[in-house]
Amino acid sequence: MPQRQQKCNISPVSIETLKAELKALPSEERRKLMAFMIVLEDQNRADYAAKLARKIDDKSPERWLTAEQCESELRLNEDSK
Repeated sequence: MPQRQQKCNISPVSIETLKAELKALPSEERRKLMAFMIVLEDQNRADYAAKLARKIDDKSPERWLTAEQCESELRLNEDSK
């Protein structure tokens, strides 16, 4: 069940102000913030963790990908332009 949104008790801040503050953070702190934000997003997805666990635990070779297929799916071989 998705969590209810709690009312924010801080003063409103513009997205541009947030961006500037985040840009000033040390890299390690930004990584922690990104991880936190991903966790928040994942909490809003019904059964996300269970579905991901099922995929990780899948032992069916017909659904496995080779390293090359993974690179192709993730477009790791494409040149950046």
